[in-house]
Amino acid sequence: MKNKKTQKIILSVLPVLLLAGALLFLLPSLLMPQARKEDYKQISSMNYDAVFLSMFPIDNYREGDFSFFYGLTLLKTSYCIPDMPVMEQYMKKIAKSGNVIQTVYMGIRPDRTDPEELQALFERYPSVSFEVLISTPSASHWTGLSQEEYRKELAGYCDFLAAIPDNANSHFYFMADQEWLINNPANYENPWLTTEYTSNVIMTHLNPGYSYLVTGENISSMSRTLTELTGQLREEPEVFPDLSDLCILFFGDSVIGNFDGSLSIPGVVAGLSGATVYNCGYGGNSAAMPEPDSIGLPSILDAFFRRDISALPEDAQVYKGISSYLADPPVDKELCFLINYGLNDYFTGYEVSSGDPYDVSTYCGAVRTAVRTIRANVPDARIILCTPNFVNIFDAGTEPHGTSGSVLTDYADALTELSRELHTELLDNYRELGITGENHGDYLQDMVHPGIACRYLIGKRICYLLGGLR
Repeated sequence: MKNKKTQKIILSVLPVLLLAGALLFLLPSLLMPQARKEDYKQISSMNYDAVFLSMFPIDNYREGDFSFFYGLTLLKTSYCIPDMPVMEQYMKKIAKSGNVIQTVYMGIRPDRTDPEELQALFERYPSVSFEVLISTPSASHWTGLSQEEYRKELAGYCDFLAAIPDNANSHFYFMADQEWLINNPANYENPWLTTEYTSNVIMTHLNPGYSYLVTGENISSMSRTLTELTGQLREEPEVFPDLSDLCILFFGDSVIGNFDGSLSIPGVVAGLSGATVYNCGYGGNSAAMPEPDSIGLPSILDAFFRRDISALPEDAQVYKGISSYLADPPVDKELCFLINYGLNDYFTGYEVSSGDPYDVSTYCGAVRTAVRTIRANVPDARIILCTPNFVNIFDAGTEPHGTSGSVLTDYADALTELSRELHTELLDNYRELGITGENHGDYLQDMVHPGIACRYLIGKRICYLLGGLR
């Protein structure tokens, strides 16, 4: 009798036990975030030779950029990995996918792992190259922390840097100490997510040839700069003027026109001040017009005010910038014209000036004519003239070109004098940026064009200049 009762109990409990076992088996999958499930599906079904795993959002990194710049077929995951155990599970899935992996790009938060855990992971996959980007939260993240949270997080970054392993198959990159990146709100969609344009720029610098590579020689300076920068952001933050009632049109050569987005000079000004900006720069262009029908600053401004830019190449930034403005010009905003020319006038050897003050075949004549055109059409517009910046080619700008016999300082000095004559504002980028033959590598990306940090510095100076005019 007891045996029958026992059998009945067992038979009645057995389905429950089986169901419980099935639930325990399925529970991890049921509780797994959907983004992680989707990642696992892609890992097992796609063909790739590189992956991007991250502990912070990487939504705006584009797979095609890795193909274009590095020749890699990238699988970008979408789940923000919370810790190293999950990171290791991802790597195991990738190892079983059948793909031969060349490179793993890895976004790391120091509060979610440590170098020792990473080192152990690297050693398990010796044939893979690991390119590790340490997280770059925005200034708003640092300023939003309590004092205790700030101290703990800052110490975490500094301790992480100090313990980074010297491993043959890994490189670490650190940009969290870069003011140009973290202090420009236009670089971020939220405190942890950089914009698509900024993500593209960061991606191109994930290369050992750049200064963002962590080495034994620069760890101390990186920690020090991060400490000083975030401390200043919290205790004495820069307050940029509100220029939201201004519309600034930037006309210039490649210093303006070769860069776009939030890391261009116009983009920095917009991000820091709220000004509406239009990038009308034209790379390779000169202010002077050697022939009546050539394209130079006077003819560009004529086209702008005639609202006919058909003579400008459609693929040039100047065309894009002017057409964007003409399509929908901001109303109720004060106009400001910023002119940044001179490098190509010097490189080409155009005359600085002649007996005719409005001789557009000369540098000064072209700029003077452009200012006259602006004032004839918008009498109350603000005008800023910018001198060409220092360069470290052609014997640091001391080598004359063409028949003019002029050197770079002649163009900078002439524009300074022209600003006084015409009563415009002046931004002296030749003398006031602090660029010299000894330190040009800190400012210029190719001995001519301002690098990212220098463009940020110029943008800041424009903001303060315009703010002081109000």
